[in-house]
Amino acid sequence: MNKLGLFVAILVFSSKLFAQSQTNDYQYNIDLLSEKNNKISVSFIPPENNLQQGKFVMPKLVPGYYDALNFGQYVSEFRAFNKKGENIEVKRLDTNTWIIPDLKNIAKISYQVAGGWDSLMQRTSSPKSVASAYKKDSVFILNYSTLAGYFEELKNRAYRVTVKKNKEFFPSSALDYTPKNDTTDMVSAKDYRHLVDAPVLYCVPDTTWIKVGTTNVLVSFYSKQDRSYSKNLAAKIESILKNQQAYLGGKLPVQKYAFLIYHEQIPRGMMGDGLEHSNSTVCLYGSKTLDKLPEALMGVASHEFFHILTPLGIHSKEVQNFNFLHPVLSRHLWLYEGMTEYATIHMPIKQHMINLQQFLKNIEGKIKGMDGFNNKLSMTEMSSNAIKMQDQYMNFYQKGPLLGLCLDIRLRELSNGKIGTQELMQKLIKKYGPEKAFEDKDLFDVITALTFPQIRQFFKDYVEAGNPLPLKESLRKVGLDYNEQAGTVVEMRTPSTAEFSLRKAWIDQ
Repeated sequence: MNKLGLFVAILVFSSKLFAQSQTNDYQYNIDLLSEKNNKISVSFIPPENNLQQGKFVMPKLVPGYYDALNFGQYVSEFRAFNKKGENIEVKRLDTNTWIIPDLKNIAKISYQVAGGWDSLMQRTSSPKSVASAYKKDSVFILNYSTLAGYFEELKNRAYRVTVKKNKEFFPSSALDYTPKNDTTDMVSAKDYRHLVDAPVLYCVPDTTWIKVGTTNVLVSFYSKQDRSYSKNLAAKIESILKNQQAYLGGKLPVQKYAFLIYHEQIPRGMMGDGLEHSNSTVCLYGSKTLDKLPEALMGVASHEFFHILTPLGIHSKEVQNFNFLHPVLSRHLWLYEGMTEYATIHMPIKQHMINLQQFLKNIEGKIKGMDGFNNKLSMTEMSSNAIKMQDQYMNFYQKGPLLGLCLDIRLRELSNGKIGTQELMQKLIKKYGPEKAFEDKDLFDVITALTFPQIRQFFKDYVEAGNPLPLKESLRKVGLDYNEQAGTVVEMRTPSTAEFSLRKAWIDQ
């Protein structure tokens, strides 16, 4: 071929490369096969638009974690190309944002994304469960909040994602992936929140499906130690979920759920990290052997799965319309985390999975845990300012379930045993559900209207104000004695008939 012919051929090839048609969606390409030096190549075609410029955003924060994560820190070599294939200069405003001029004529944007960790033993500034990890010939853990972004001017568009991967690898996710060929998968999401709410585990498959009622549950596992271990974990998870199904009134409020479990061998001890999503959970575990993994998973799996109630089914507008760059936090972490953790410790005793003494030990553990925090703080204020008050955040998992305990007993007392937090959550999910958010400021009044007038004062005293929880008073009503000095909870020797009856309604013991 002569030089002129070669030049023409290059022009034709270049024009084809950048002439992929724009649509109303974000069209993303993620190339796992490109992994080199812990980075992968990502590119996308922007949605159709008439904008003179656009502000591209990577999240500062994601739902479920309440500290600045700044996912733009993983992005490098950010480039924009027009329809002629010309490189257009972009301006990086800060860690998480870029200005792209003449967006209406931009045909493609590309960048590199670094992995967030190589080993569970590695020290990182944020939890590993929110980051992505690349191990080219063995496993990829992908959180789309690290890989994909959005334009502030084009927030509510759908996403179509193409993933290039090893031909032996299988995607495990709450989203449904479609294979295009042996090395290419495709997946769609209705918007950015939907995309980042569904992480994916790519590896040689070790998967087990279980069915609980009408819900299909995927258990996907990766470990170098055992490539056929998911069935062991699925058996434990199935037992938990069947009891949760009964606890929730006989039906689970989701059609599909995925447990994505990564295990890494470490020299000694055990370590774990996890993050819940609406229809899936990422669990990262490190241990020398797999022997204790099923038992360790039970409590985590139970807590994370209970998030199908809240915030999946019951949430405020701040959660539903989450601002990934400048988040406004809800006042109700006492509900999202505290009540979820309460259900996690209440369900086993109510479903006769544990005995009364084990349950009381769990309560004592929460009391001891709560004592390590400032319990004079308002829980609504702590929630609204969770980013600034990180040193108090874990108290939602300690004081939060104890608040749930007191609320449960108070509701049972006012209803002669007929209504507790189980029934309250069912009423709230019936009133709202995944697609309908409540007004943050109105929730306490809504709950009061659904239950009893006295409950409004309960919220004023113990959630909005930082008054000490009425633990001793509440436990006495169900025939239990709380020794505040010793931090112990024991059965009363001679509970009254009324106290025993209320305890029976509360925990069926």
